[in-house]
Amino acid sequence: MAVVMGMKQYLRNPLSLILMVALPPTFITLSFIVTPDQPLVLSIPEGAGRIATSVGTVNLHGAIMVPITVAFLSGILGLFVMLGAREGDRRLVVAGYSPTLLLTVRLVIVAVISLVITAIAVGVTLVSFRPDQLGLFFLANLISALQYGFLGAIVGTFLSAMSGTYLIFFAPMIDVGVLQSPMFSRENIGLWVKFLPGYAPMEMLMDVSFSTSFNTGSFLLISLVYALAIAVAAGILFDRVVAIRR
Repeated sequence: MAVVMGMKQYLRNPLSLILMVALPPTFITLSFIVTPDQPLVLSIPEGAGRIATSVGTVNLHGAIMVPITVAFLSGILGLFVMLGAREGDRRLVVAGYSPTLLLTVRLVIVAVISLVITAIAVGVTLVSFRPDQLGLFFLANLISALQYGFLGAIVGTFLSAMSGTYLIFFAPMIDVGVLQSPMFSRENIGLWVKFLPGYAPMEMLMDVSFSTSFNTGSFLLISLVYALAIAVAAGILFDRVVAIRR
């Protein structure tokens, strides 16, 4: 019931609905339209190594626009969720509500929003591109959404709306859109790049998008652990915020 009430309160904001419903179709569809269709040799995981495969740039761009879109949107909306909770939940704690309950509600709302955004983005992509392993493709993008949704929640615990929006706007664009992009060379990737949240989900995404065999189980596990660690960090910061006047 608390989650339902929280979602209703959140969806009363017209901007939230516009971002969730209107931006993914526009952003992803335009990427298919403006990308010239040219062959590109892509290095994807295969067993213990990597193999080179030729893919069309339209399909490749369409595939990688999904994690960029869901990471950005989930991060922004996760930020809004936590910004709205900072003062309201502090008062609820003073009134006797459990901080653990309030935290759980906020994180579940972020997870539900991430799920909805991912479903919309993947659905739009399927109009023009179908990955070889659709279920795992959806999962890889959902993990990216969850990671940045929880990161947005972390940012929302200590930054203002403007500062947090700028940070969450640029972070997934640079991480997922540039540093992890398979359109650039994936040889000799720096160790610091591999520690970014977009690395493991993107490796998994390339595998399941253009290969019929699943070779990135380790990256799936790393991605899930990464998302869980971010959620725990968000919970610790949230508890500190609401406990100030407990």
